[in-house]
Amino acid sequence: MSISEIHALLALMDDPDETVYTHVRERLLSKGKEVLPFVDTVASSEDNDALINGRLALLKEGLQQTDVKEALKEWMDEGGMDLWKGVQLVHTAADASWDVIQSNELFESLKKEIWLELNEEQTALEQVRILNHVFFSLHGMESVRRLPHVPLEALPSGVLQEKKGNPIGLGILYLSVAQSLGIPLRGVSLPNHFILAYCDVAHVDDPVATKGQSGILFYINPYSHGSVIGVDDVSEFLVGVGEGETVHQWRPSHPMEIIQRLVRNVAFATREASGEERSKRFLALFEPLLSVFENAEQRSGDYPPIRD
Repeated sequence: MSISEIHALLALMDDPDETVYTHVRERLLSKGKEVLPFVDTVASSEDNDALINGRLALLKEGLQQTDVKEALKEWMDEGGMDLWKGVQLVHTAADASWDVIQSNELFESLKKEIWLELNEEQTALEQVRILNHVFFSLHGMESVRRLPHVPLEALPSGVLQEKKGNPIGLGILYLSVAQSLGIPLRGVSLPNHFILAYCDVAHVDDPVATKGQSGILFYINPYSHGSVIGVDDVSEFLVGVGEGETVHQWRPSHPMEIIQRLVRNVAFATREASGEERSKRFLALFEPLLSVFENAEQRSGDYPPIRD
């Protein structure tokens, strides 16, 4: 589609005839993300009325959804190991106006602050103290849980911007930064909570998950200002929420499992904040990921085998 055709179609976005509008929208959607810069230009005009602004917002959301679907497939085909890239996909799907470039700049700045304090002689606990100092003392990141749930507080990239988050958002941001610096942390999904495990190098690089706490030096709770916790603390938590201790609950999670949980958490918050329909549209984008990991431990090879 030529630039002149794109402009001509965008000029018809305010047509009062719903049939014309629907046809124009479908034509533009079929061209994918190449249309986005032109949509942004038209949307920035102060002469737009409420009708065209609403239609342009829906068009932009649809175009970004197409982009997210393609990027999600590529990320999964690559193995889904880049946690921060998965976070970006989720935030892009949740908020069409989110500034990816600015978010990445904030991420790199936070990462650099921590990197400048690290050295090869530090112990695992000393590395965690540095992470905690930068996250909670210098940046003042806060732990929040409120009703109704707020999508931005579940999104790690939102936590990076607003300095406050729920256990999922804060925990995944902490994990993403640590992993990008080569610190051997892994996420552990507990019922209604999310903690991290500091693993020895052999364990974190081993594709086979070990049973129980083998290979794990200690646990970290980012929601409690990065406090270091032991096996007994985790066990007590599981008992407290009425859960039996299973190998799955102790096992470090694959990055795709973590992003799947993030998707469901954001979808729940979106439903409370914006309604059922928006939540359903958001979930539909991630159906390939959600369906692959649904009961995957029993019916596929997506989960690593557990070694006794």
